[in-house]
Parts: sequence; C-alpha cells; structure tokens
Amino acid sequence: MTRSLRSRQAAFDLLILLALLGTALLLAQWAYRAPRAAKLAIDASPVLLRLDGFHEVEQFADRPGIYRWTQGVASVKLPNPGGAAVLRVVLAGGPGRAAPVVVRTGMSATSFIVRPEPRSYTLILPAADDERITIAFDSPTVRQNNRDLGVVVSDLAISGAGSAPGQVLLALAIATIGLYALARQAGLRRLYATGALLIFQALAIAWQMAGLWSYGLFGSLLLLVGGAGLAAVIVEQFWPCVPTTEPRAMLTGQDGLIIAALIVAALCVRLPWLTAADPVGDLELSARRMGFLYADGLAGAYRFDGDYMPLRLYWLWGLSRLAPNVGGNFLAPLTPATLLLIKLPGVLADLAAVALIYMWCRRWRAAGSAALIAALYTLAPPVWMVVAWWGQVDAILLLPLLGMVILLDRGGGRWSWACWAIALLIKTQAIIFAPLLYVATLRRYGSRGLAQGGTLAAIVLAAGCAPLVWAQQGPGLAQAYVGAVGRFPRVTNRAYNLWYLATQGVSRSDLEPALGGLSFRQVGMLLIGCAAMIVCIALFRRFDAPARAEGAAVMALSFFILPTQIHERYLFFVLAFVALRLASDHRMLIPYLALVTTATLNILGGLSGFNQRATVAIAASPLPLAIAVVNMLVLLFLIGHLIVTSWCVPEAYLNANHQGAGCP
Repeated sequence: MTRSLRSRQAAFDLLILLALLGTALLLAQWAYRAPRAAKLAIDASPVLLRLDGFHEVEQFADRPGIYRWTQGVASVKLPNPGGAAVLRVVLAGGPGRAAPVVVRTGMSATSFIVRPEPRSYTLILPAADDERITIAFDSPTVRQNNRDLGVVVSDLAISGAGSAPGQVLLALAIATIGLYALARQAGLRRLYATGALLIFQALAIAWQMAGLWSYGLFGSLLLLVGGAGLAAVIVEQFWPCVPTTEPRAMLTGQDGLIIAALIVAALCVRLPWLTAADPVGDLELSARRMGFLYADGLAGAYRFDGDYMPLRLYWLWGLSRLAPNVGGNFLAPLTPATLLLIKLPGVLADLAAVALIYMWCRRWRAAGSAALIAALYTLAPPVWMVVAWWGQVDAILLLPLLGMVILLDRGGGRWSWACWAIALLIKTQAIIFAPLLYVATLRRYGSRGLAQGGTLAAIVLAAGCAPLVWAQQGPGLAQAYVGAVGRFPRVTNRAYNLWYLATQGVSRSDLEPALGGLSFRQVGMLLIGCAAMIVCIALFRRFDAPARAEGAAVMALSFFILPTQIHERYLFFVLAFVALRLASDHRMLIPYLALVTTATLNILGGLSGFNQRATVAIAASPLPLAIAVVNMLVLLFLIGHLIVTSWCVPEAYLNANHQGAGCP
C-alpha cells in the first residue's frame, strides 16, 4: 500500500469518525430534550442516592414516612436530568425548632429558614456538567442523645430537561472514538464498523431514555470502554500481537482412570461434611433467599437488601422448586436435604476444577506428577472446608476463572472472555482479573481478539442480567454490583493480611485516615492497582500459559493481602492458580504449601464455627501476625518470580511463533 493511499484511507476514516461524533452529539441532545424526573426516598439504595454526613434512617412519629438527620454538614449526590434542574426536598427543623440552612450546589448557594414541621421546598439548580449533582446541606446543630443533629431530610425529587451534561457528551465521544478505532484496527470494514457504532450509540441513548440515567453509571462505563479501545489501538502500534503455539495435553485412557480416582478421593474427603451443620450462618442466608425466590420468583431476588449475583440467584431459584419435594426447608434449623442442595453446585464445580487442574498439568508433566499436583489441591484443607463444610459459592466462581486462564489459547481467546463474563455473573471479585485478560488477549490476538472477546463478554453479561431486569430488579442488581465496595467497611474482616498486620488485628473502619489525606480504603485500592500494573507489564513481555497462571495467582493473592474489607477465606482462590503454575515450575511447591497452611489457620483462627478451641488458641497466640507476614512474603516472591521469568523469554518467542523453551 502506497503512502498516498494510506493517507487517503486515514482521511476517509477521520471523516467517518467526525460524522459518528456528530450523530452521538445529536442523539444525546435529542434524548435529553424530553423531560425526565426521579423520585428518591431517603433510604434509597446507595447506587441511586449517595449520601455523606447523615445519621441512620428513622420514622416520623406523627405521620407516615421516613427521614434522616444531617450531621450539620451533609451532602447528597443526585442523578443529573440535564439542563437547569428542579429539586424538591422535604425538610424539617425538628419539634419546636426553626433552623437556618444553606443549600449549595456547584458555585451557587441558597439560604432559607426550615420550619419545625416537615415541608416540601423547591429549588432551581443551575445546569451542571457532571453526571451527578452534588447538593450540600449546611445548618447549625443541636446535641441530643449523643448526636449532633442539623435538619431533617426526607423524600427528594429531581427533574429537568434541556442539554445533556458535559460529562455524558464527553464519555459518549470517547467511547465512539475508541470503539471505531478498535473496530478498524481489528480489520472490520468501514461499512460494518460504522453500522456497529451506530447500533452502539442507539443502545447507549436507549439506556438513558429507559430511565437508567438515574443510576449515574453511564459516563463511567463509556469512559472505561472507550479508554480500553483507544489504549489497545495505541499499544498495538508499538507491540504487535505475537501468535504462539501452546503445548496441549494428549490424554489417554490412563488419564481418564486417574481423573476418576482423583474425583473419588475428593468425594471421600467431602461427602462426610455435606450435611454438617452451618459453621458460620451463610447457608441460612442462602436458604432464606431460596425461600424468597420460591414465594415470589425473581421478584424476591433482592428483597431485604440481598446482594447475590444473577447466576447464583438463578440456580437458587431452581433449587427452591426442588427443595419441598426432597424434604428441604428455607428457615433455620436447616434440614440435611437443604444443606445438600445448597452445597451440591459448589461440590460439582470443585470436582470439575480438580479434573481441569490435572489436564492442565499434563501439558508439562507425566501422569504421575500431574496426579500428585492435582491431589495436593484436592486434599488441601482450605479447599474442602470452604466447599463441602462451609458451602460457599467460591468453588463455582473459581471454575470459570480457571477456564479464563486455560482457554485463552483456543477460539481466538473468545472462550476466555465468555468464562470471565460468567464469573462476573457469579461474583463481582472476578473484575480484578480484567487487566490480565485484557493484556494477554491484546498481546496474543491483537485488537481483533480484544474486539471479539469484549463483544462476546458484553453479550453474555447482558443475557445473564436480562431476566432480573425484566423482573424489575434493576435497582437491586445495580446495587449488588456497584455496592460491592463498601459492603463490609472494615480494615480487614478477619483476613491475616497487610491491614491485619498494620492494625495489629484491631477492627477499624476503612474510611479512617491512613496515609496523608488518604483513607485505608483508598490506600488499599492504590496498592491493588499497583499490583495489577505489575502483572500487566510482565504479561506484555511474556503471556504464555504459565505466565497467565502466575499472573492470576499474583492478582488473587494481591486481592487477599492489599485491599481492605477482605474475608478470611479468600486465599482459597490463590491455591488453584499456584497449582497451575506448579505444573511448569517446581519452585512453586514451597509457596503453595505455605499458602495451604496459612489459609487453613486463617479460617480456623477467624471463625469459631469450625473448631472453637482452635480459634481461641490461635487468637491468643502470635500466629495471626506471623501468618500475615508469611502471606506478604509469598506475595513478594510471586511478584519477583513473575518479573524475572517474564524477562528471561528468548527473543524467538517474541518475534516468531516459537514457545519460550528453556524459560520456566
């Protein structure tokens, strides 16, 4: 292709992109011309109504309704309907007290006196560029019952029409640029790329017009999608994708017998615990959710602040129809039939994971060695305790995450993206593996693989969420995903990690200051972000199967050690990925055994439901602090090992279709 022809084609693409930006702007402005309004009770889910500086919800004594007291200075973030908005809010000064209040939004402020009794006040808000409008209430306080009380705030309503917020327009523009550039880089013809972008824009505007603007998620999602597309196009200009040939296991009848023996061994360890009493109380929560689903179908999915993800709700719904026929119940004490039903999906997923680990290991190991590695995982106490005794959903989440790592070398990476989307429909923590999947796909399959995989993942996620949205469970679903951060706002929830060590095991709010002006939660987020960056940099250099497994192990262990709010059992996820890496590097045996030990002691030391005497003994000893140190040392080792091995890959691996032979 001559230079002049390339220039003409680039100019043609630029003209099409400008036209697409014009359609995005016109569609957005057209959508926001129609009046829109949202009414929000003061106890609305945080995904709809974000509050700061308020006391807990109370009920009016002399009338129906609920309210919250401000703490003197309080703020609320409301969705922006576009243009100049009208705010209606019910305020009160309290019995016998008229209170002055200043309502601020942006650069404007309005002062007035709030009457003692609840009254509706109307304020005109200037047009704002942000997707959410921050409204602050500032008033004097009185001291009552050890609380500083400002004014009463009850129901809120916001309405408006006119121009679209600037943040929405910017996000839509960046998404249009990023996705069109990605589509063209992936080899899609101009006509098809233009059609795909027009469909995307239509769906985005339909999202806003369907009332989903009130969630305030539109801009963030579009910025993420557009930024990822642009980054992929830029990266591929400097680091073109490198097709590689991954080793594949040639399984025989002997392998089938070994897998069967491993499954029998796993069942022998797990079966005695399948009807054991609930050690923590989580099984009772699952049974109660089954009861809501049995009575109301999917309409009971998020009753009483449930937080389960779509796929978990679907299989619990199915099991709820079966439970009465086999002697199951929905309230404590749970019958053995109920315990078995709740645990059965996790046990089946766990058995499948054992088989997958063995088949993976056969890529590098003889049958005997592969069986030994799979047995080390099968018999590890944290695995069967979490799966068979505790009955947690973690084993079901782990299965598609293993598929995400294992299947990247098949189907152009599309199977890996489908597995990741399925994992995200089971539990939100699957999101931490997105950077790993993004980089590995881009390096191996380029923009084409990324575009195809991302599209498939979006379809799977949309299909998985559709039944709940159809059942009018959208607010609960959004809160389950968005509210995952902040659900347990403690520095650590019994996890022996960095924050247990930093606070010497003292329970504290993760919103307290930790470093400069940053809270514990913010510092944890920065640290996990740094870990993700290290994994991504390493995978740019080496992205074969062992590197992906080790990168997943680093991300899973970083998720346990670095953020706040982590539970004691989350070391469970690390074990399977370290076992995968052990197949190609025997040096992973010591970290694996260390993590099995620390994970076991963390569960026993953190929860008395398994063995009360062990819990008391561990808590009274220096073991928790020592375990936290060991976990951090293992993380540092894995990060160092990942970096070193990523730089020992021969140039032949990077520049041709050769395996990185000679590099562990």
